[in-house]
Amino acid sequence: MPSTVPLSAPAAEGRGRARSHAQMHGLMLLATFCWAANIIAAKEALPGFGPLALAALRIVGAALLFAILFLARGKHLTFRLTARHCLVMTLLALSGVTFNQFFFIGGLARTSVAHAGLIVAVGPVMVLVLSCLMRLEALTVPKFVGMLISFGGVAVLTTGKAGQGNGAYWVGDVMLLAGSVVFAYYTILVKEVADQYDALTLNTLAFGVGTLFMVPFGTWWVLDVRWTAVSFHAWWGLAFMVVFGSVVPYLLFAIAMTELTASRVAAFSYVQPVIATGLGIWLLGERLTLKIVLGGTLILAGVYLTERERGEENREQGVGNRE
Repeated sequence: MPSTVPLSAPAAEGRGRARSHAQMHGLMLLATFCWAANIIAAKEALPGFGPLALAALRIVGAALLFAILFLARGKHLTFRLTARHCLVMTLLALSGVTFNQFFFIGGLARTSVAHAGLIVAVGPVMVLVLSCLMRLEALTVPKFVGMLISFGGVAVLTTGKAGQGNGAYWVGDVMLLAGSVVFAYYTILVKEVADQYDALTLNTLAFGVGTLFMVPFGTWWVLDVRWTAVSFHAWWGLAFMVVFGSVVPYLLFAIAMTELTASRVAAFSYVQPVIATGLGIWLLGERLTLKIVLGGTLILAGVYLTERERGEENREQGVGNRE
């Protein structure tokens, strides 16, 4: 029989915090699954639209949905758009939206789902590299070793002949790596301005400005699409990319970041390539090769080493004690 003794205030607060953290972990897992499944959706949509047209349609569709949510919530800008605001938003839009989608979708068109999932997982290491180059973070021996291990894994994936039957080519891998670089810069920028914008406002502005940059490059390719020949699978893939590949996970990610530390969120990088590879084998018939296993092991080991070192530094400095 359950006890009827009321919880003390500290105990109730602790249980409430644990429940809140469990919910945030659930949101991050859902966001991670959405991003992994988004790779499959892009593979389904690419034959119908092509890389540049698909990138443009995804960005415009997401921008419209964010704008609708922004207006439906009755939100408005609580600051005047100064020259600095315009500069920051331009950099956010170019790095996190326009260039990121150009490299991601262009790279995915030239490589396999497994390679895409693993190279995207290098994201935390790319953030560390840029942070060190920008002198925002100290470079230690364990971090440097972790970088080398991760990049060694990428080298294993991108060198040699493509795995037979999985459609992986080094050009696509390099483009995805470039996408990781620009998104890493976006992540650093977001950390600097997170206290100035709420999640919905930030995403609405970033995708809105990103659309303005993408339209000149993508309009011709969108007009060149043979709309009558676009299959149901391609339309489904595009719809998934807009709703569950952009709007939903970006908002879930922003909400989870309010409760979880950056190191805990980075841990989900290990889950995404596993989900993506499993979905690619199941739904697209891709093959799991020795190169993928070896390269993936090195990449994830390097990410683990760098994030573990950063987590230890944060604990020594008293950072991240909200968990």
